[in-house]
Amino acid sequence: MFTKRMPLLAAALLLSCVAGSNVADAGVTKGQMAGAWTAVLSGNTGCGATSMYVTFSLNLLGNGTASIQQHSTGCADSTTIGNAISINTLNARGRGTASLSCGTGCGWVFKIQVADGGKSFILTDVEPTNPNNTPTGMAIHVAP
Repeated sequence: MFTKRMPLLAAALLLSCVAGSNVADAGVTKGQMAGAWTAVLSGNTGCGATSMYVTFSLNLLGNGTASIQQHSTGCADSTTIGNAISINTLNARGRGTASLSCGTGCGWVFKIQVADGGKSFILTDVEPTNPNNTPTGMAIHVAP
């Protein structure tokens, strides 16, 4: 009976290793993140509680421009274009930092964690030099 279960146990272990292989994302580079992205962010900003829909493109160096459509409790609804976005740092495990401007004197610094081999990442602003700003969300790589 024990020997009949061994192949099932081995198969389950193999599937678990394969399924979990995207977690670490060893070898993720800024170049892998090049292309079109869509992100959703929500949190406190200079406009109070805010939700944002952000579309952006990154080049092979992790730099690009973004369009931000936002809705908040403290400011009128708005859409801004041409906002600078950058993947500032990125280690081989997909952890790093990114920045996004939102106009003159406005911007966020995010901690990021890339997943799915560069196809998605989570981001949150926990930068102590930028108090009262807490946008948090997720970005997905848009298929070409």
